[in-house]
Amino acid sequence: MSGDKGWRLRGFLAASKNIKLFCLGEYFDLGVCVHCRKLLDKFPQDQIFLSDANQVCFLDGYVYNKDEFLCSEGYGKWSYSFAYSLKKDRAAHLGKLRGAFGGYYYDKETGQVTVFTDQMSNKSVYYYCDQDRWIVSDRLEFIVRAMRENGIAYHFNETAAKYMLTCGYMLDDSTFVKEIHRLLPGYFAVLEGGTAALHRYYEIPCGEEDMSEPEAVERIDEAFRQAVYREFSKDREYGYRHLVDLSGGMDSRMVTWAAHELGFTDQVNIAYSRLGYLDQRISAQVAGALKHEYLHKPLDDLTWVYDVDEMTCKNNGAAICLGMTGGNRLLRLLDKESFGIEHTGMVGDAIVSTFYQDKALNDRSPVFGLHQYSDRLKYTFDENLLARYPTQEIFALVTRGLLGAQSSYMIRQNYVETGSPFLDVDFLAAVMAVPFEYRKQHRIYLKWIETKYPKAADFVWEKWGVRPKENEIFKRKVKTTGKLMGGYMRRALRRPDPNSMNPVDYWYECDKDVRNYIETMFEERIGSSILQEDLRSDMRLLFTEGSFSEKEQALTVLSAIHLFFEE
Repeated sequence: MSGDKGWRLRGFLAASKNIKLFCLGEYFDLGVCVHCRKLLDKFPQDQIFLSDANQVCFLDGYVYNKDEFLCSEGYGKWSYSFAYSLKKDRAAHLGKLRGAFGGYYYDKETGQVTVFTDQMSNKSVYYYCDQDRWIVSDRLEFIVRAMRENGIAYHFNETAAKYMLTCGYMLDDSTFVKEIHRLLPGYFAVLEGGTAALHRYYEIPCGEEDMSEPEAVERIDEAFRQAVYREFSKDREYGYRHLVDLSGGMDSRMVTWAAHELGFTDQVNIAYSRLGYLDQRISAQVAGALKHEYLHKPLDDLTWVYDVDEMTCKNNGAAICLGMTGGNRLLRLLDKESFGIEHTGMVGDAIVSTFYQDKALNDRSPVFGLHQYSDRLKYTFDENLLARYPTQEIFALVTRGLLGAQSSYMIRQNYVETGSPFLDVDFLAAVMAVPFEYRKQHRIYLKWIETKYPKAADFVWEKWGVRPKENEIFKRKVKTTGKLMGGYMRRALRRPDPNSMNPVDYWYECDKDVRNYIETMFEERIGSSILQEDLRSDMRLLFTEGSFSEKEQALTVLSAIHLFFEE
C-alpha cells in the first residue's frame, strides 16, 4: 500500500463509529462516526468540518457561490447555512452549488448519511455500506486499508478488470473491489440500514435551441468568460498564482488566453511532451506571446514509465495507469504552496465541438464499444447501464470524458485542486443548446476563436498541423491525409511512430531498460491467484500482442491486484 511506498496521498475518510482507523494515523472520534483528514487545505474557508448536537457535515474542495447560501437559519455562517440547506432539500441544494466539491452529511436525528460529489465529479467520492458499517472516502486505498484493519472481507471485481482491458476506464460505479462503489457525476447517495439509495440531481443537458451562428458565438463566449472568471478568481481570493496547463491544442490555449484578457496575467504555464515536439514548440510560443512564465517537462527520460503502482494508487484504479504520462512528475517538482487550482482544458474539444460528426450517431441511443483503448478482447456488458444516458454523445461525455480522461484529476489533487472552464455547469448548459450543425467539425469553435480571440489563432493547432482558421482547412485536410497514410504504412510494416507528443511504442521498442521493467512486472504478477484462468489468458494475449497502451491496460489490472489484494 502507499503507506509503505512513501507516496503521500491526500484525502479524507469517514466511517461509522464501529470502524477502527488506527491504520490511517490520527483521526477524530465524533461520537456517531470517525473521521480522518489528510487534505491539501488549499481553500480552508470553503471547506466545512462541522460537528454539533444535530449533525456532522464535511465538504472538501472549493465553491464559487457561498454567499447564495448564507441564511438566518444558518446564523449567517457558511458551514451552518450549507448544512441547513442540504438537510432541507438535498437535490436542490447540490444542484445550486457551483465549484468542485465532495463530502458527506450525517443526520444524528435519522442516522442517515448523505454522500455527495459535484455535478462533474471533479472530486471523486467512494463508499462502502453493509449492515451497520459504512465508509466514505475520496481514496480507494484508504477504504481498503480500513476494511483490512477491521477484518471486512472484500473481493476482486472482474467486471472492472474487463472495463479496463477494453475501454481503459470504468463505465459505471465499479471499482476493482466489488464492495466499494464510486459515486457517479451528479449523484448523491443516502446510506441507511446497510443499503445505499442513489439519487441523481444533475444531468448534462442535450436539447438544441433555435439560434443564429452569431448568437451561438455570443452565448459560448459569455458563458466561457464567466467560467474562467470564477475559476481564476478563486485563486486570487486566496492569494495564489495561476497554474495553467498549456499544450499545442486549442482547449488549454483558450483557457490561458481568455484568463489573460480578463486580467489574470500572473500565470505559470506548464507543459509536458517529447522534447522538441510541436506541443512544446507551440505552447512555448503562446506563453511567450502572453509573457507568462513557462515550464516544460520532457518525457524523453521515461522516468514516468516506472510509476505504474503509484499512478494506479493515486487515480484509484479508475483509468489506465500511465495516461497522465509525465504530469505527476512535473507536479512533484513545483512549489505547490504558490498555487491553488491547476486550470486545464479538460474535455473542451468534445464539448464545444462534438464526439461524432454524424447527427444520427450523436443523438442515437447509447451503445458500447465506440471509445475503447483496445478492441482485441470481446466482452459483453450490462445493457442496463446505458439506460442512464439519453444519447450516445452524453454517454461518451460522462464515461470517456468524466470517468476516463478526468481521472487524472485524482492524481493532480495530491498536489493542487483542479478545474476546467469547459466543465463549468453553466457553460455546459450554454454549449449543449447550440445546434449540432454549428458544433460539428469545429465550425462554431473556429468561429468563436475568429470572432473573439483572433490572435489566439496565429499559432498552429497541433491536432491539425495548421492554424485554427477556416481558410486553412484545405491545408489541414492535406496534412491529415498525409498523417493517416503514414500511420497506415507504419502499422502495416509494424513500425512504431517516433513523431508524436508521446511516442510510447517507439520508446518501448528502443529502450531495453523500460522494456525489461514492463515485461518483468507483467511476468511476476500475471500468476496471481486472484485471477481466473480465462481472464489471465485474455491479459496475456493483450500484453503479448498489443501496443504499449494495451500493455498498460493489463498492467493496470495487475497493479490494482497487487495494491489492493496482495500487499
